[in-house]
Amino acid sequence: MIFDASTFKSAVTLETDLVVVGSGAGGMAAAMAAAERGVETLVLEGGEYLTPADMSQREEQMFPRLLQESGSRTTVDRAVKLYQGRGVGGSTLHNLNLCKRIPLGLREGWRREHGLSKLPAERWDALYAEVEQLLSVSAVPREQWSRHNQLLAEGVAKLGWKGGGLSHNRTGCIGSGFCEVGCRYNAKNNALKVLLPRALAAGAQVVCNCVAVRVVHEGGAARGVEAVAIDPVTRAPLGAVTIKAKRVCLSASATGTAALLLRSSVPDASGVTGTTLRVHPAVVAAGDFDEEVKAWQGIPQTYECTELLDLEDPSGHRAWILPAFAHPIGTATMVPGHGAAHRALMERYPHLGVFTAMIHDLAPGRVRPRGDFGVAIESWPDEADRAELMLGLWACAKLLFAAGARRVLVPSRVPRVLEPGDDLDFLKTMPLEKGELDVVAVHPMSSVPMGDDPKRAPVGSDGKHHSCENLWVADGSLFPSSIGVPPQLSIYAMGLHVGRALAG
Repeated sequence: MIFDASTFKSAVTLETDLVVVGSGAGGMAAAMAAAERGVETLVLEGGEYLTPADMSQREEQMFPRLLQESGSRTTVDRAVKLYQGRGVGGSTLHNLNLCKRIPLGLREGWRREHGLSKLPAERWDALYAEVEQLLSVSAVPREQWSRHNQLLAEGVAKLGWKGGGLSHNRTGCIGSGFCEVGCRYNAKNNALKVLLPRALAAGAQVVCNCVAVRVVHEGGAARGVEAVAIDPVTRAPLGAVTIKAKRVCLSASATGTAALLLRSSVPDASGVTGTTLRVHPAVVAAGDFDEEVKAWQGIPQTYECTELLDLEDPSGHRAWILPAFAHPIGTATMVPGHGAAHRALMERYPHLGVFTAMIHDLAPGRVRPRGDFGVAIESWPDEADRAELMLGLWACAKLLFAAGARRVLVPSRVPRVLEPGDDLDFLKTMPLEKGELDVVAVHPMSSVPMGDDPKRAPVGSDGKHHSCENLWVADGSLFPSSIGVPPQLSIYAMGLHVGRALAG
């Protein structure tokens, strides 16, 4: 059953064996795995329960329903924009379905540094294989690559750089291009479509429009969760919801989980909680082409450039390049200029192609609670990360020109318009200052990292909290570092892993 807390007429107290906070890739996978092993399971979700029929494909309607803070979440200094999802299914409702495994070299580095005794290589591989089958992950056929993705492939080929096609978890896709505002055609094999029905069939229950405020713990053990019902439109609190539970699993994202733990004063012998956030920061460049690209059409992000991405070599480059495009409102907020100049650029909207450079970041950020529901996020790339971002920006411009762009737009505070033949090397060393260039992040992770030593990590490699009994974590918070690839596949895997561990 799925219940809407905003319809509760008074304060409510519920009892269950397991309460899972968050219904995204990690939370829903953990809930499904536990319920299928006979554990009485209740899932709390701060957002709405939406079906494909509710996905209107309009930015102004869907972003407030699918994104935290209506898509306006930023770091405390507003230097980095962070897009995070909400709703039953979490970020799997709006993500673009990219699926990649964490490279073995990176995982082996974690094992050497952090132990991770519950996650040997063969365990990772088995989890990945299971999730890939569960979500029907497959390479997007070349004939389904949109013109936008073909331009990146052409640029890579002309420069002789490394690149290739990507795999997605989608079936029955008609190529509408509206993935980031929710799939009206139910083609995403995500937590909502695949995991939720299995969890419900196994007896799990879901309460939506219900935001967790604190983990209740005493005597060194978690006892439940204090939450509030939320108005789905105004996001105003409506009434108290108390969950008494024998086990608590936090899957509220790398920002939400860390903030919950800190707001609840959950003990942490390592002192690490909330201090090791990574976000995969990214910058973009836009190319203006003579042909109509119509980048909003077709399957997004089916091709990647990996010329500057070497995750197996600690001293290698760390920039991953992809096509990236926004719908009209989002594009208008990023296109440089004002008045007539801005209008003239927006009139070129069908001709624009956009490439983004996203980095495997090393510099840690911080997460703190803000009030009863909010989070305060601090993140800014250090000198080494800034150098990788600017190298990535240079590569995006170079690829756009190689693909045939007649000019390249860098959406900086003072707009830069580059022409063919211009020397692009200045981009590599251009200072990246706060507010000078849009920096965007969509992959928060690593804020409650796992490790075998309680003095160095808050949770073990089974997701169990070292300092508080009956408490687990099952989301991207667990990664000991940035992973340099899209995280959803690995978060699903961690959800299954942790759900089975706590059920055992």
